[in-house]
Amino acid sequence: MNILALCCALNNTYLGFEFNNKEIHKIIKSDKNYHSLYLADEIKRISRENNFSLKNLDFITVNTGIGSFTGIRVALTCAKVMASELNLPIVPLTTNEILLNEFNLEYLIMDARRDMYFVCTKDEIKLILKDKIPEFLYDREVLCDKNTSCNFKNSICFENYEKELSKTMIKIAKDKYKKSTDKEDFNYMNVQANYIQTPPVF
Repeated sequence: MNILALCCALNNTYLGFEFNNKEIHKIIKSDKNYHSLYLADEIKRISRENNFSLKNLDFITVNTGIGSFTGIRVALTCAKVMASELNLPIVPLTTNEILLNEFNLEYLIMDARRDMYFVCTKDEIKLILKDKIPEFLYDREVLCDKNTSCNFKNSICFENYEKELSKTMIKIAKDKYKKSTDKEDFNYMNVQANYIQTPPVF
């Protein structure tokens, strides 16, 4: 299958191609967190340099959140524009299923600001006040972002690792796409951002 994977919801942008059994995975970094701004240019550059025609894609998979509001919007907008122009399905994934599959852990806890945390399993995301986090999680091995890791003694901070998350995304998305009995689930018009809480107003 020919697949494009996009993730801008986290500390870096993760971009991946599987094309004619060839895989390319890219991590885009920026000191000012502007990494998502380079997404469209990188897609064009990689496809051009490797003679990949985007017209031959079978589907796009994108991380719909949780995470950076701006990053989620950038990746989802890019995916939807391409899907509309090329008549492609989109397989949406969530940050929790991507990261917990990559690190093979049961719980992900991320800072949600306003004294709240996202507490996630692979299948569920809950928005919880800091003082309402279940006690047992403080003794469990949990995956966290940098803002959260210091609060959990057995935490693993995913931001300290350079994982090719696009590779994990493609693996999960292929499995979902093949198992689906209703491809309308992947109609790009139905794919929504997974904000959980209202984006900030500036």
